[in-house]
Amino acid sequence: MSDDVTTQVKTLLATYDPTAPQATADALRDLWLQGEVKSLGAIKEDQQAQQETTGIAIADLRAIGKVIASEARKHVDEFIPLARILWEDYGREGRVVALFPLGKMELIAPDRIMPLLMTLCRSCVSWEDADRLAMDALEPIVRKDPAQWLDALRPWLEDDNKWVRRAGITVIARVPMKHAAFTARCLDLAESLLWDEEIDVKKAVSFAIRLAARGDIAPVHNFLARHVPPENPAGTWVLCDAIRSMTQ
Repeated sequence: MSDDVTTQVKTLLATYDPTAPQATADALRDLWLQGEVKSLGAIKEDQQAQQETTGIAIADLRAIGKVIASEARKHVDEFIPLARILWEDYGREGRVVALFPLGKMELIAPDRIMPLLMTLCRSCVSWEDADRLAMDALEPIVRKDPAQWLDALRPWLEDDNKWVRRAGITVIARVPMKHAAFTARCLDLAESLLWDEEIDVKKAVSFAIRLAARGDIAPVHNFLARHVPPENPAGTWVLCDAIRSMTQ
């Protein structure tokens, strides 16, 4: 992608009309299609069928998203329509571009953006969608102030949609890496999904236990001691996966 991507994106945003976001979204797609195309081998065929997927490098997409974010954080209401249409109508690449601005907008207006993110998350078609939404858009406010925002993730863990649950637990999993004092609290939240039947959620819960060990190992030891052997066999896979992955 051209080195002057910042200039090009800013030029496109100069004519952005919140009442007609498609024109800007179309122009942004024309821009990202100039980026480097990576192999689609890692993207499942069913995901490619459900989304427009061209395989543009994530670094190129995030470069565009970062420029949009610098403007979106100053004008949250005006940029929500652009973020929504990029997520809803512009495939995998549009979703990656949309998430970085949403994360910056969340820091400014979390009460507006967090419910929107939950709505968008219900339309995820893959773990990649859910994990990128979690890390790029949902995580920023939680990681900045976990004391205030961790409890706001409880509804995510209780949602009927597996991708919402996965996104919620993915954010919780990453908090102890920066805030070790919250390790036990994050494990308590993860515990509510220990018996989840969805494999995509199970993998995220295992991930949460493993990352918690990077914060404070003692609560992880206590957590495993409480649950091994598991009373409910549904948790066996999660616990075995977590322990096997931590043995090194």
